[in-house]
Amino acid sequence: MAEVDAKFESSSASSKVGEDKCSEWTTVVSKTGTKGKLSQNGVEDTWLNPLFRIGYNRRLEEHDMYKVLPEDGSERLGEDLQWYWDQEVQWAAKDLRTPRLTRVLIACYWRSYSVIGIFTLIEEIIKVIQPVLLGKLIRYFESYDPDNMDALYEACGYAAGVSLSTLGLAALHHLYFYHVQRAGMKIRVAMCHMIYRKALCLNSTALGKTTTGQIVNLLSNDVNKFDEVTIFLHFLWVGPLQAAAVMVLLWYEIGPSCLAGMAVLVFLMPIQTLFGRLFSSFRGTTAALTDNRIRTMNEVVSGIRIIKMYAWEKPFAALVDEVRRKEISKIMKSSYLRGLNMASFFVASKIIVFITFTVYVLMGNRISASRVFVAVSLYGAVRLTVTLFFPNAVEKVSEALISIRRIKVNSSLLSTILGELTPDKGVVKFKGELTYASQQPWIFPGTIRSNILFGKALHPQKYERVLRACALKRDMELLPDGDLEVIGDRGATLSGGQKARVSLARAVYQDADIYLLDDPLSAVDAEVGKHLFEQCICGLLRKKPRILVTHQLQYLKAADQILVLKEVSVSVCMRTGGSNAVPYHLYSWVPVQHVLEESRSEGTIGLHLYLKYFRAGANVLVLLALVFLNLLAHVSVLMYSPDVFVSFCTLFCLCIGLTGATIVFGFLRSLVFFNVLVNSAQTLHNRMFTAILRTPVRFFDINPIGRILNRFSKDIGYLDSLLPWTFVDFIQVFLQILGVIIVAAAVIPWILIPVVPLLVVFLFLRRYFLQTSRDIKRLESTTRSPVFTHLSSSLQGLWTIRAFKAQQRFQQAFDAHQDLHSEAWFLFLTTSRWFALRLDGICSIFVTLTTFGCLFLRDDLKAGAVGLALSYAVTLVGMFQWGVRQSAEVENMMTSVERVVEYTELESEAPWETDKRPPPDWPRHGFITFDQVNFSYYADSPPVLKNITAVFRSREKVGIVGRTGAGKSSLISALFRLAEPDGRISIDGVLTAEIGLHTLRQRISIIPQDPVLFTGTMRKNLDPFSQHTDEDLWNALGEVQLRTVVEELPGRLETMLAESGSNFSVGQRQLVCLARAILRRNKILIIDEATANVDPRTDGLIQQTIREKFRECTVLTIAHRLNTIIDCDRILVLDAGRIQEYDEPYVLLQNQEGVFYQMVQQTGKAEAASLMTIPELGVYLILWLTVFTCFPLCACIRVAKILELDKRKNNSVSIAILNECFVCIKFILL
Repeated sequence: MAEVDAKFESSSASSKVGEDKCSEWTTVVSKTGTKGKLSQNGVEDTWLNPLFRIGYNRRLEEHDMYKVLPEDGSERLGEDLQWYWDQEVQWAAKDLRTPRLTRVLIACYWRSYSVIGIFTLIEEIIKVIQPVLLGKLIRYFESYDPDNMDALYEACGYAAGVSLSTLGLAALHHLYFYHVQRAGMKIRVAMCHMIYRKALCLNSTALGKTTTGQIVNLLSNDVNKFDEVTIFLHFLWVGPLQAAAVMVLLWYEIGPSCLAGMAVLVFLMPIQTLFGRLFSSFRGTTAALTDNRIRTMNEVVSGIRIIKMYAWEKPFAALVDEVRRKEISKIMKSSYLRGLNMASFFVASKIIVFITFTVYVLMGNRISASRVFVAVSLYGAVRLTVTLFFPNAVEKVSEALISIRRIKVNSSLLSTILGELTPDKGVVKFKGELTYASQQPWIFPGTIRSNILFGKALHPQKYERVLRACALKRDMELLPDGDLEVIGDRGATLSGGQKARVSLARAVYQDADIYLLDDPLSAVDAEVGKHLFEQCICGLLRKKPRILVTHQLQYLKAADQILVLKEVSVSVCMRTGGSNAVPYHLYSWVPVQHVLEESRSEGTIGLHLYLKYFRAGANVLVLLALVFLNLLAHVSVLMYSPDVFVSFCTLFCLCIGLTGATIVFGFLRSLVFFNVLVNSAQTLHNRMFTAILRTPVRFFDINPIGRILNRFSKDIGYLDSLLPWTFVDFIQVFLQILGVIIVAAAVIPWILIPVVPLLVVFLFLRRYFLQTSRDIKRLESTTRSPVFTHLSSSLQGLWTIRAFKAQQRFQQAFDAHQDLHSEAWFLFLTTSRWFALRLDGICSIFVTLTTFGCLFLRDDLKAGAVGLALSYAVTLVGMFQWGVRQSAEVENMMTSVERVVEYTELESEAPWETDKRPPPDWPRHGFITFDQVNFSYYADSPPVLKNITAVFRSREKVGIVGRTGAGKSSLISALFRLAEPDGRISIDGVLTAEIGLHTLRQRISIIPQDPVLFTGTMRKNLDPFSQHTDEDLWNALGEVQLRTVVEELPGRLETMLAESGSNFSVGQRQLVCLARAILRRNKILIIDEATANVDPRTDGLIQQTIREKFRECTVLTIAHRLNTIIDCDRILVLDAGRIQEYDEPYVLLQNQEGVFYQMVQQTGKAEAASLMTIPELGVYLILWLTVFTCFPLCACIRVAKILELDKRKNNSVSIAILNECFVCIKFILL
């Protein structure tokens, strides 16, 4: 029983919590108000009965869970550990050494953990005593005398001892594991608290060396090693003590022959210890590869729009596949080691018994039933400790040490003021409270109100003023839930302008002393920008110091001081704004896509899911071969029972054959099984990633990044390691149960009488337990996602969090997410303990009935039959309850397979390639037609583009403008088919809906609003398909004036970029995107707000490069800066998803009632006058070019004709030539 329980705890260690106070009772309260008494000694668990009744009748929800115990709270545990860490840092500084996290953990937890060792010591003592009692009872039957009542009474005492020891083992076992799991849970939760706390303190330099994927992996996989190491750690000292005690008892029973069996154990122990060390080394390598994979996944999910528009899914799939293959290679080797470990444990007892009694007989001894069964039982007890627990302890300690080593972590002007960058020299001083609006707006998952308040109390009047000043009032009125609308991760459900206004509103609401505003106007159009500047920056904030970073020079006239840095202009505005604001009701609005709750399945795990799981790992023939190997391995065991040694001499050769068969088939079975299941994990991961790449972008808008990463980290982690181990163990135990029943029934048929009702009771309990346990496991998975989402979101907004001094509040939010997860985790553990305790109770009763039943039938039973009956009673019942529990554990873990399979079946966008392929040089002209196009981002949502009909001529330069939310980016989304539009869009006569997405997207270049670079080399960022030569790459970099910058990098084109390209400025990243467009050499170029966040010099460079390199291309430019599109051939004006105007700039500016004219006027008098002049100059320039080229040319042609005519007619030409010259001069003067 202890053996199977230890296996259970090992396989489920990452899913356990417990209690450590042995004498206290705590009232637990569910969120619906249901109360119960939680016994902290780990045995009394009737408080769970109401929960099981609820779970049996309906699906459990979050509000059904009990609140986390105060002493298990994340904040309390984390702060306790943090205190010890601070002490260690001080001591290390005095000793001039590096602080050691291992010392901190020992100092914090050694006292409470040491006390738990008493339980396992007593348990192991009982394990040693029980076989002795069993031997005494069997000797009674060997020397049975019906008239000797004293012997009968003594035998009854031994029977009572066997029964009580079984009960004692059950109680102590659960008590021990209850407390060690709680100790592991405490360490894990405390470490997560400290990791997040450290992440909030990372400066820009440290953050550049740390990836989000690495931190997510620490929280999803590394910390779980603390759950596992606490289970086995005590066996490092209990194991040797037990081995010594068993050797003494064995010497007493069978003399020196025991040394042969112990020699096998001593031989196996270093081998399995070596396996443990090898496993830990593979674990270290695997963890680094998993970091890399999760980091790549984080970048893919964050930049999925760019990846889809560039049609880069395949190179990213190849990148992830390469990392995953390396990772799975290490996992496969680890799994083979586990398989060898399990197989050696499986065959060790057979080898030990065979060698021991071979030596015993060869030494001239006679075998008796009592000696055989006592020796086998004693070997079983010590074998479990020496060949399973002790090596596991070594393995888990090594893994924990690796995790500890991995866990231990040691806009330029504004970031220096904020403290994000350390100044090389000089001092930065400021007095008062700072607040900050970042250049790239940071929105965290939650309501719009929570994003604006950011922890401050709600004051309705002040809140209304901020909404109006930041032009958000109309948006709030149009949203279904107003400002309580829940927005997605990174604000994915909001437009760029809406995110910018929410970010600004957050800063304004803080009521700080100093406001740092990092270009908050770049993402909005001129009208909204003017409103924000006048009503907010120079209105609501007019009495506060404001440092405004801006590239829009028209606002500098309102500044008190202007600080010009190299390539950057900074203005400080400290005066009341001027003219009246533009009415906020003119702003357009884009429908917000709601963030969906994470889906959670209901009911049982169907057989079809198991079939999908196995078929993902192997074909039918391999699976049939696996079944055959399992049967062969266990047929050998069936024929191999202790009773054969009574007639040892006659069966010696048979025993050698059976031992050999057991070893060969046992090892083969384990290795093949692990191979199949790890291959299943690989296949399902690849299918899930492929489905993620193929699903429409709306999926990423309504699912937070943490939710997606949860499946690729935690759930895939289960499939990689825990589930294969548990599945193999379950199959092995199930076949052993079957074999034991067959052998036992053949020897003692009446043992089947209690087995049948026992099986019925077990199956009923299993069904009752699983109804609740499955839901709790699913809740544990879904409550885990917010932890990762909060972490990822916090890392993206570190500057803002620290500028607002909100670290403590975000730490508390993280602790709250952890506590919610701990509620589900705790219930999963305690419900599993509830189930196991009842199974063990029934088992103990069965052992008691069998033991006293043998005494009742003493006249009809032989000693060998009694020994077999009693040993198999203990073994069978232990296996029964273990098999039932493992089957439940397999089904619980299959929820991870269920979650992965769910993502493999996501809705897919249109095919990447179709049979209809345009010519290789398509498009040759870049002629684009929109014909009655309507566009929605998802079904049943209102259209964001309405009846769009427009033509973009070949080589035409078209500017697309409109207020925030007018549908500009949606027009590009429709062209790229990020969602399928209604209507007809054609390019050079080819309908885009009829060709593959990659065929379409690869032929259109885009420079996006948010420049995205990925971790990898500069070469891969420019040319992921390796289609261009080095000369092409350097030329492209030269065209955008980045060649010198890249040449100065350590590895030049092979230099590895930081996560998201954070070691480049925003302007440099935008230039890299421009270089990508140059390399693609397409006839169509889309520029989506590409210069919104760059300085005027970079803006000018981009515009100049576009004019020179894309002169022969059709260029569509979306811009808020009207000066970037005022010289376009035509301008398309959108409003509320409809075309309002579409004509040449000069023509549009003649209509003073037009939308475009109004937008120009809203830029300010000076800027408007400048913008009005450019189209007029263009018209005059065209006229003068016509005069100085066309008319002189016509005159020359005319003169040539006169000369030709004169030759034929032989007339004078002088008068005719003078007349023609006079005509030309007259026209020029006019």
